Amino acid sequence: MTARVKWMVAAVLASVVLAGGTAWLVTDWTLHRHGENHAHDHAEPDFHAWMHEHLDITPEQHEKLEPIEAEFEQQRARLRTEIRSAGLAVAAAIGEDNVNEATLQSALERLNKAQGDLQRATLDHFFAMKRYLRPAQAKKLVEWTHDSLAREH
Repeated sequence: MTARVKWMVAAVLASVVLAGGTAWLVTDWTLHRHGENHAHDHAEPDFHAWMHEHLDITPEQHEKLEPIEAEFEQQRARLRTEIRSAGLAVAAAIGEDNVNEATLQSALERLNKAQGDLQRATLDHFFAMKRYLRPAQAKKLVEWTHDSLAREH
């Protein structure tokens, strides 16, 4: 393997780790963590519980938010499947004896696009929900999202 190909593989691996970590941070922390010392299984009902516990969601708000949540869950599942598939394509390209740079670049672009799409969908989801919240509720949601993204671990 030439020095250039080794450098390309190292750069790709670093990009994959960084992009994957960022995607995980946005989706997992933003959607599922609602307390620094509260352990749970990161299941979707925890986010709903956090919203009801900390935002005092009214039945009317819940009725408006439920379709938004359901649509986002479908979109999130589809994008996570695409991220897994694209990650496998990157792994396959890296695993070849003679790394084809064009194949590797294409696979990496696919992975980065899927991760970016998930990050964007997550933020769009929060902005859509925010429209149905009272100002104090929206402020708490924004603070929680900000803190989740800014938290160092």
